Amino acid sequence: MAERPKLNALQLWLNAIDPQHDFDERLAPPEPDYADAANWAARPEAMAAAAFTPEGEAAIDPADAQVDVFYVHPTTYIGTGNWNADISGDPAETRASEIVDHLMMPEQAGLFNGCCRIYAPRYRQATLAVFYRPGPQGRKALDLAYADVERAFAHYIKHDNGGRPFILAGHSQGTAQLMRLLVEGFDPALKSKLVAAYLLGFKVTEEKAKTFAHIVTPAKDAADTGVFIAYDAFLEGCTPHTQSDNAEHWLPTEWKARLGTDVVAINPVNWSRTEASTVEDHLGMAWVTLNQPSLMAGLYLAGADGGVGLKAEALEAPIAPGVSARVDEHGFLKISKPEQAAFNAGIYGGVYHTRDVSLFYMNLRQNAEDRVRAYLENH
Repeated sequence: MAERPKLNALQLWLNAIDPQHDFDERLAPPEPDYADAANWAARPEAMAAAAFTPEGEAAIDPADAQVDVFYVHPTTYIGTGNWNADISGDPAETRASEIVDHLMMPEQAGLFNGCCRIYAPRYRQATLAVFYRPGPQGRKALDLAYADVERAFAHYIKHDNGGRPFILAGHSQGTAQLMRLLVEGFDPALKSKLVAAYLLGFKVTEEKAKTFAHIVTPAKDAADTGVFIAYDAFLEGCTPHTQSDNAEHWLPTEWKARLGTDVVAINPVNWSRTEASTVEDHLGMAWVTLNQPSLMAGLYLAGADGGVGLKAEALEAPIAPGVSARVDEHGFLKISKPEQAAFNAGIYGGVYHTRDVSLFYMNLRQNAEDRVRAYLENH
């Protein structure tokens, strides 16, 4: 009998994170009520780690901010007991929520605290396996997650926005849900209030961009408004089209694989779609100081749902040197390798997806302030 080929570490991990049962909406976690502040990871009156700033930077007083940001976090749930994360309990006792509160809030949502009030909903995110092994079950999980995001946004517009201009921002699954929101759950009458949409880390294909072109078009420079900002970071020399990528885009008529498709992007350092940026152009990266740094290696164990006592203590001072960057002929952001070991930990095949935001934190922070200023000057 022929010997079976051995599975590599990635294949073993993918097998471990895959729910071994069909999606059943009757078994879905409780639906969140967005009138309850507990179902928001950050709000102006309860910022927690989203209020952190790097040394030398200051957060705006929410009472003085003229613009809001509605931020949707990436996937932090790798559970196998359910297709969607349960957010009904104490966030400190749920690993997915713990990661949102102590990594995503300071490293991602918080970059907007220099210019905006922050609204960051918790939602029943789909488990990570849906992006590696898409199919009918995973699509149902993403549908359920999207329904939460749409209801959270509707609640924000009705009860919190008050006619103010706002930014949409997300990363990875958060971006996937926001792109769907722009098509399915966004009233075109709000278009004039949309400063920009930061759609980071989910390969915005040209076909996908056309589905929401009536709301936003690709950014062309550092201060245009009514635009979307997108990029996906890869190490210089690697070929993104050959990377393992089974994730799908939701389109109004179908789900469609994005593998092998060119994307729309802009360089988040010099805000050019054609010109390369240098290390000297880079304003600084961000890193969260944790109470237990050793916990990082075990945060994403398959099926591990319990909290581990993670707590963000601060954002370090802007970290330099940064990286050089350019948008290649296929629309992918190619970067030089960071000098700092921490930014290369857990990186495989040159895919810097988990560092899409933290690598460019200070440039993104400055850019959000620039776009807000430009919007207010023109409106």
